[in-house]
Amino acid sequence: MKRNFNFHIDKRTKIFTALTIILFLSGAVLLFFLYTGGFLSAWFTSLVLAITALMVLSVPRKVVVLDNTLEIQCISDISEIEIADIASVKVIDKRQLRWSIPLFAALGFFGYYGKFLNLREFDIISIYASEWNNFVEITDVYDSRTYISCREADELIAAIEQAQKAIAHQIEQDNKSNKESLTMHSYWE
Repeated sequence: MKRNFNFHIDKRTKIFTALTIILFLSGAVLLFFLYTGGFLSAWFTSLVLAITALMVLSVPRKVVVLDNTLEIQCISDISEIEIADIASVKVIDKRQLRWSIPLFAALGFFGYYGKFLNLREFDIISIYASEWNNFVEITDVYDSRTYISCREADELIAAIEQAQKAIAHQIEQDNKSNKESLTMHSYWE
C-alpha cells in the first residue's frame, strides 16, 4: 500500500515567502550601496544565502504512507515514523499550536517546519506544514509529537489506521504460524 498526500502552500505562506525574499534582497542591496564592499556585505550575503539554501532544502513536499512507515518527504530529507510506533493520530485545531515558538525552524518561508517549543506543555515538537491550518497530530509510543498540515486529514488518518491494521494482522499471522511450527516440532520429537 502506498498513499501520497501533497503539501499545499496557502496564500498567506506565499505572501510571507515573497516578503522574506524582498527583505533579504533589499538588505543585500542596501549593504552594497551604503557599505562599499568589504567584509560586512560579503558576510551578510553569504549568511543570507546559506540560511536561504538550508530553508529551501528543508521544505516539506509530501507525506507518503507505506506498508510499514510514514514518510515526510522534504526536498533533501526524509523523516520516517514507523507505523507500528504510532500511538495516536488525530486532527487538531491550529489554536492548539498557538503557543509554539521556533527553536530550529522556519516560519512562513515556503511553510512552517522544524523543531518548536510548545510553551503550553514545555515540550519539543516537530512541525511539517505548508500552511498554518489543517493539522494532524501524530504521537508515537515514545510520546514524541509530530504535526503535519494536510488538507486530506481524514484520508491520511484512515490510511495510517489501515496500515496499522495490516501490521497487526501480519503479526497475528506470524504468531499463529510460529505457534503451529512449535507444536509440529514438539510432535516430531
